[in-house]
Amino acid sequence: MEGPQGKIIYNRSSRGSKSKSLPALHLAGIVFKNIYPKYRATFINNRHGINNTLYAGTQLIMALTYKVEVLEICQISPPLGSISTASLPLTFFDIPWLVLPPVQTLFYYELNHPKTYFMNTILPNIKHSLSLTLQHFYPLAGQLTWPQDSVKPQLLYMDGDSVPLTVAECDYDFDHLSGNLSRNADEFYPLVPTFEHAMSDDKLVPILALQVTFFANKGICIGITFNHTSMDGQAFHHFIKSWASICKSEGITSLVTESLPFYDRTVVKDRKGIEIINLNDLEAMNITKDTYNILRIPMVPIDKVRGTFVMSYLDIKKLKQWVMTRLDDRHVAPSFRISTFILISSYVWICSIKARQDTQDDKSSCQDWREYFLFSIDCRPRLDPPLPMTYFGNCVGGCIANGDRNELIGENGMVVAAELIANAIKNVDTELWSRMEKGSSYYKSLPPGRFVSVGWSPKFGTYETDFGWGRPKKTEMNVSDGGAIALNSCRDEEGAIEVSLVRDAVEMDAFASLFENTVSALHL
Repeated sequence: MEGPQGKIIYNRSSRGSKSKSLPALHLAGIVFKNIYPKYRATFINNRHGINNTLYAGTQLIMALTYKVEVLEICQISPPLGSISTASLPLTFFDIPWLVLPPVQTLFYYELNHPKTYFMNTILPNIKHSLSLTLQHFYPLAGQLTWPQDSVKPQLLYMDGDSVPLTVAECDYDFDHLSGNLSRNADEFYPLVPTFEHAMSDDKLVPILALQVTFFANKGICIGITFNHTSMDGQAFHHFIKSWASICKSEGITSLVTESLPFYDRTVVKDRKGIEIINLNDLEAMNITKDTYNILRIPMVPIDKVRGTFVMSYLDIKKLKQWVMTRLDDRHVAPSFRISTFILISSYVWICSIKARQDTQDDKSSCQDWREYFLFSIDCRPRLDPPLPMTYFGNCVGGCIANGDRNELIGENGMVVAAELIANAIKNVDTELWSRMEKGSSYYKSLPPGRFVSVGWSPKFGTYETDFGWGRPKKTEMNVSDGGAIALNSCRDEEGAIEVSLVRDAVEMDAFASLFENTVSALHL
């Protein structure tokens, strides 16, 4: 059907209902050309759970000026009849993620082909391999729901369920977007999909959405949005690498079947009653089976910049030597192994504190002089019995280090930070469970603006994700503002680490200066 200013694409949802998408409009923030002003988009307000209406021709255009053109929106299902109806109950590792926004990631691939080759050769293989992959990762095609006869939410897959795949093209500067310099954070949001079809039923929340954006004779970007309630970073990379493997082999699934996801959740034992604590936390936030509406749309960080910084292997080695020298000066043998993770985490923690202090008058308003550093640790090997690394779901726990700010920004702040983070890791088997028993109250008690959280991990090996077009030129987790930092391996140098973050321009400049100059100024 043709509209006055563009095509209206009809999508058949996984429940069989027919929904009409707006002409050249991607809901919840992505504005395309040829917008027809009389159409409007309704979305769920992520604070109050109420319906709000944004008119396509006004507010959305004012909010975002970066645009891509949608070529196609389709639904990709596992092969018909390959999977029957199945459900997975959430565990106490999954439930806390219900109230947080979806995770967004970007994979950039250099590809020197015209549009006709992309549409006729590459895209069909992307769709076919995704369908085959979903046969093994079927929960991702399902929905998150809370049945009336269940005490907790679950992942539900029904035969015919599907993952929305948006195909788009744009004329952005591919090299600019996939570079490391400071870039406008708003430029990236048109490249990641949204959960627009979730609006058909507030009780059914989607788990995965995908977008492939074509840059003529330059490359493609695979944008991924997934609900963190369904899986952690380890499980996500199991999925994305399985999909890449099938795509690269043009449909051969033998490597994937050798490492299938593990779905048995009866082996995840809740020995301390943490699940009840989590459900009570939800009820306190008015999230129950009757009021269930937990869709969270990531907020667009207007007027923020994104930066990626690389610490080389030689700089990491120099930093380690400096820390070891300071420890030797105290004539006390270090009680911990100075790992790359501890060094990088300490470094970005100190740089973040100093950058914030340099750009904000926060001393006058701060009554809590402690700073906090949050990171996750994989609990699969820590459970009894241990879980296989192919376990599908969430199985990470939060670790927290905290220390006096004056000591952290002092002359030996790096040593102080390294010891604090090392001790948090050392005590994880006791502190982790103790913190879980406190539920969300502990995290709510942390002073706003006084913590840095690190996500992702160089161990995921994101640059090994090859769909048949070579290694990615760049991979990024679409971190939001608020203290979050993503750590990643480096494509071009073994042993180097990429650090990505989003801040306002002034604080980013301060962080960049500190990150680039602090190591070079160290005297061994």
